[in-house]
Amino acid sequence: MNGISLRGMCPLISCFLMVMGIGCAAPEPPAGREVSAAVRDRRVGGAAPRSQPVTPGGGALSPADAPVASPSEPPIAMVNGQPISQRRVMDVLLSSHGVGILEQLIGLETAREAAGKRGLRVSEQDVEAEYDLALRRLLDPTTRDIKGPFDREAAERVLGDVLADRNISRREYRVIVERNAYLRKLVLSDQRFSEEQLEAEYKNTFGERIVVRQIQLATLGEVNRVREALSQGQDFGTLAAAHSANRATAERMGLMEPFSANDERLPEAFRKAAFALEPGEVSDAVRIGEWFHLIRLEERVAPEHRPMDEVREELEQRLRDRLTDPAMFALYEKLFEAATIEVYDPVLREAFLGKHPGRTR
Repeated sequence: MNGISLRGMCPLISCFLMVMGIGCAAPEPPAGREVSAAVRDRRVGGAAPRSQPVTPGGGALSPADAPVASPSEPPIAMVNGQPISQRRVMDVLLSSHGVGILEQLIGLETAREAAGKRGLRVSEQDVEAEYDLALRRLLDPTTRDIKGPFDREAAERVLGDVLADRNISRREYRVIVERNAYLRKLVLSDQRFSEEQLEAEYKNTFGERIVVRQIQLATLGEVNRVREALSQGQDFGTLAAAHSANRATAERMGLMEPFSANDERLPEAFRKAAFALEPGEVSDAVRIGEWFHLIRLEERVAPEHRPMDEVREELEQRLRDRLTDPAMFALYEKLFEAATIEVYDPVLREAFLGKHPGRTR
């Protein structure tokens, strides 16, 4: 239900990508090595790696206390003739951003290892397909279309805004996309649906449904202005096209796909408000997260009666669309919790232990 404006994108990104951050251009540890080995092998200004682990509270230097430069460590920059060492810059980066990046690399490493054990291969085409899917869902979180045309330039702009807002680089983001490609491959390889799940999806898909138009707005002031325009006889669809923050539905004059009372793709409050309407009636403002929604009921769709065998494949795809991403997130957490993690850099280790007490040895 989120639109493509930046204000509503953070929950959407978090939900789909699970944890923000990606960067397939980052150096990858060779096969068979732990993530910790990549951290351990980091060189600072050509100096030997700082490979002595520290315990929590073990006195690691803070970035402000880090040495400026030494004769054996050429400065990374000069400011008014004063050198700034690469080590100092790296310590600031590691303490502020290192944990998030390390988490994503751990996720990628553990997902790749799990896929390898299962004989599953993720190609560059798989990674690009995952990136393409992420872009499509930025424009329309409920889309089932993974092959048709879409406004790629608009999606790239939204992604750029979100990454800038989160202070995440494109390289970091690519790590998440690659990780998600592995997680998706793992989840799909095991995914099976019971007859009970298929029957419930059948009711959601072919039972009673409704068709609505919606206008998504950021403030109650905007809601009042749109309601005033409606009271003056302006068309709901025209107002949706002009004012809705959800540009995917705005391009269809607010029109949404038919949905049932139990369609979990949509928030429960939205469904309840929509099903309480009579055709042509407009709801009060329905608050979903940060957004306000005005909903107009267009029509009620009578139940269809189609043989299960005829629609089984469609139902399975609908279940995959809805259940795969939560399963990926659960698998990510499981792999992360099971991983043996060693962090040798003292600054990064202190930051990591602050967020994950007891997770390193």
